[in-house]
Amino acid sequence: MSGAAAAGRLRATWFLVFWAAVGIASYVLGVRNVVGQRAEESVLDAADFTFTPPPPLNLVSIPTVAIALVVVGVIAWVSHGFRRALVATVVPALSILAAQLLKLRLLTRPELFELDAANTFPSGHMTVFAAITAALIWAVPSRVRAFVALGGAALIAAVGWQLLAYGWHRPSDVYGGIALAVVAFAAASLIRPPTSRGETVLGGSASVGLAIAGWVTVGAAVVLVGVAVATENSALMLSAGEFGGVGAAALAARTMLLLGSRRA
Repeated sequence: MSGAAAAGRLRATWFLVFWAAVGIASYVLGVRNVVGQRAEESVLDAADFTFTPPPPLNLVSIPTVAIALVVVGVIAWVSHGFRRALVATVVPALSILAAQLLKLRLLTRPELFELDAANTFPSGHMTVFAAITAALIWAVPSRVRAFVALGGAALIAAVGWQLLAYGWHRPSDVYGGIALAVVAFAAASLIRPPTSRGETVLGGSASVGLAIAGWVTVGAAVVLVGVAVATENSALMLSAGEFGGVGAAALAARTMLLLGSRRA
């Protein structure tokens, strides 16, 4: 194994462990814990529920997902070859299917303080957007990958914000969906670290910027949680969940940028 391949697998292992921990912690603390359940119910109470949200949330359907995967696959094939195209279509498809299997078949939401609370972890909508965005970051030519990662972070953040603001999901569902998508690509990268044709323009700057934005926003979310608990303010708890989603989106996009940018 070459030094570059070994370094790629080491990086993929670290990201796999980190995002798996994020997903597991989201489930344990938000779904399997009475305090977490109460906190997340306060988020739902503060949300303004609607059946007709605006884009991008309302764009998800089986046909649109299929079209998006085909488009991403074509871009990856033209930019990096058949192997990258295969990964960029199969991995997000599997992660989307895994989200439904976990939510509907494998994971449960215990009735700790309310009755008939259906399990919604992880969010299928969030997994769709995170997985397809991750695939697109890997699919595009190297010179524009950093710009796509920045745009992808904004898209994932917007969807996560909408899912909470419109009462479609709890915060743990959003974080779990993001984590699942990144874990899928980290696992793929661990099996065979991807190589890139050409240099990633502004990749280092984008990585640093996403890391700073992500951790600062996560820190703000933690502070808001503390204030919300102290004041028993549901609106602040909702804001904390939304800020946490923005931070997770930035860190997820950074992860995909780093995983997909190893030179051959």
